[in-house]
Amino acid sequence: MPPSRSSRNSLQSVDLRALDYLSSPSANLLCPICHSPLITPVQTRCLHTFCSACISLSLERSLTCPVDRKPLSHDDVTPAPIMIANLVNDLVVLCPNREKGCNTSCARWLVESHVREDCGYAMVKCAKEGCDGMVERRESEGECVHEEVECNFCQGVVRKLDFESHHNECPKLSSDCRHCSESFPNPELPAHQLNCPAEVIDCAASHFGCSYSSRRSELDEHLSHCHFVALTPILQLHTERIDTLELENKAIRQKLDLLVPPRPLPSQSSAATSSDPTDSSAARDMTSEMQDYTYHLYSEYEQLRSDVERLNAQIRELDVKQDMARINEGLRYNDEMTGVRAAINGLRMQLHWLVASRRDTVTGGGGAGAGGPRSVAGSSVSGDGRRMSDSARQVVKL
Repeated sequence: MPPSRSSRNSLQSVDLRALDYLSSPSANLLCPICHSPLITPVQTRCLHTFCSACISLSLERSLTCPVDRKPLSHDDVTPAPIMIANLVNDLVVLCPNREKGCNTSCARWLVESHVREDCGYAMVKCAKEGCDGMVERRESEGECVHEEVECNFCQGVVRKLDFESHHNECPKLSSDCRHCSESFPNPELPAHQLNCPAEVIDCAASHFGCSYSSRRSELDEHLSHCHFVALTPILQLHTERIDTLELENKAIRQKLDLLVPPRPLPSQSSAATSSDPTDSSAARDMTSEMQDYTYHLYSEYEQLRSDVERLNAQIRELDVKQDMARINEGLRYNDEMTGVRAAINGLRMQLHWLVASRRDTVTGGGGAGAGGPRSVAGSSVSGDGRRMSDSARQVVKL
């Protein structure tokens, strides 16, 4: 029983972003984010059109419009008009299997059904019952290519699908080198061809202008006296510098395009009357106007730069004043702390004197009950608890 059409449908997926178009699409149909033709187009509140997946991913990172940077949320995104979707879906694309040999071209909305049902180079399930292998649709009606057969040369077992590639790797088969015509076993032939001495190759400095070419075995003699090879380091350095300058020029050109407003292109009527002598004066007027505009921008730039320098000087002056005020305040605090520390030390000394005086008074009071003043460690103590030697001390008042 032959397989049904549904069983021969391909499961190959089609990436719409990787498709090649028969002609270049209009810039109005390109997504500003991925720069590819719109896929499931949606429109924002600010009237910009994007792919649905592109704008969703962009809003996950920043809630602003990628074009004008205005605030934007998911609720502000709606499906684009059906006319835009029809325009992008009607674009003619090439079959994604064109590298295998399919030359079909169709509208983009038909390419998935073409690959799934009609493309002869799409992979489908093998028609043989019980075989789970995949084969191109154009070969699905023949014999099963997944059956194993024996090689007539090495007696190895390979699939019919891999039989041709096995011949290129079979150790029992030999092939001639296309450069020196010597015979080598198939597994060794690719390595030999990479270093075959009879292969004609270009000079190592051919991309710098040397047009010499010879066999690989004779090239060393040329390299020893080739001026381009000797200058290769310098030429390579200049090439890198040129690439760097081109990138800088490109960046400067983009900045200039942002600063200078675009000029309208001359119309056909103005081009037809270009022989009029007034055109030269108009061109001079435009040139002078451009120069005046450039000078104006330059003067504004210089003024902005002077303002920035003045602000920087004021900020540095304020920083110096702030540092000096901080230092002066710190010195005043240090002086106050020194005075407080001295007062605390004075209070500590008075407290120690009062404690000692109180102790002597208590001790003297205990001896007075026995009769009169007493001598303690060879010194007399009066009745009020003071030593005789303390009469000359200056009384410190709290």
